[in-house]
Amino acid sequence: MKLFHKFFATVLLIGVLAGCSQSNAGSDSNSTSGGSASKDTIKMRSADVVDQNSPYTIGMMQLAEDVSNATDGKITIEHFHSGQLGSDAEIFDSVKQGSIDIALQGAIPGSEVAGAFYIPYLFEDADHLKAVIQGEPAEKIKALIEAETGVKVIGFVPFATRMLTTKGVEVNTPEDLKGLKIRVPETPAVVTGWKDLGANPTPISFGELFTSLQTGVVDGQENPYEIIYNNSFYEVQDTINKTYHNFPVRTLIMNKKRYDSLSADEKSLLEEKWAEVSEEIDKLYSEQEAEYITKLEEAGMKFVDSDIESFKKASEETTAKLATEIFGAELYEEMKALGNSK
Repeated sequence: MKLFHKFFATVLLIGVLAGCSQSNAGSDSNSTSGGSASKDTIKMRSADVVDQNSPYTIGMMQLAEDVSNATDGKITIEHFHSGQLGSDAEIFDSVKQGSIDIALQGAIPGSEVAGAFYIPYLFEDADHLKAVIQGEPAEKIKALIEAETGVKVIGFVPFATRMLTTKGVEVNTPEDLKGLKIRVPETPAVVTGWKDLGANPTPISFGELFTSLQTGVVDGQENPYEIIYNNSFYEVQDTINKTYHNFPVRTLIMNKKRYDSLSADEKSLLEEKWAEVSEEIDKLYSEQEAEYITKLEEAGMKFVDSDIESFKKASEETTAKLATEIFGAELYEEMKALGNSK
């Protein structure tokens, strides 16, 4: 595989070309599920909401190039980034309907299992997460999501670790969460997890988050370093508490009918190339994450080394209960066994 850093330089040009071709995509029957230029070619469209400079966009562009090269152009994938084809929810609906073939998504509408990845302290660390999504439990998790949603799950890639930000408050242990209104996503398992840690979890749409922090509607929020910086949360928050409470994923999904139309070799090729690309995405994201930490330090944010073990202990019972209910006792035990703690 070509190095991502070399490939990165072409992303801007490709993104512009993709944008220019979007207006013609709807009239091209070959670019949607069920159509092909000939018996020997398969044209597909993929979509995501992240911008063209994101490691995930770079990864999807690389996937398209690798698949095309490996099939001598028989299979082509045109990727639309930056929400060109809609929001996460709209893209998901389009994948189900077949007007978009492939999508890389964070939240998956209608999937309690996908949402369960956001349960606080479900994974011990990033290595534990990777052992699960690259190991035997992955196939069972995919099957559960597929049963819930009706889409095909090709695979997973680690997303950014989430940290807790506050203003004027250091959160060293769960005791420091008492009375704090923390904005969380509208996911029942996440709300329950934070409530049992002692916080006052408050679901608010992301679009309203900055103003809610600015006006004191909520005292804090939890997100990756990238989102904290790119959304200027450092202007209304002054402390990053290194809670490492969540190691989520992004999921590559595909229209089920389109996937089933591929040959066994084509399916294997797509999954093999995704496995390679997902590792490169993870490496690139780690490099960018270090840069965001530096930028946040320069912006004046204070970093607090929270007592992670105290948080894990406080959430242990709730995490086990939620994970067992959602994944099932047997699968959760398999996932748990891949961690460092035996």
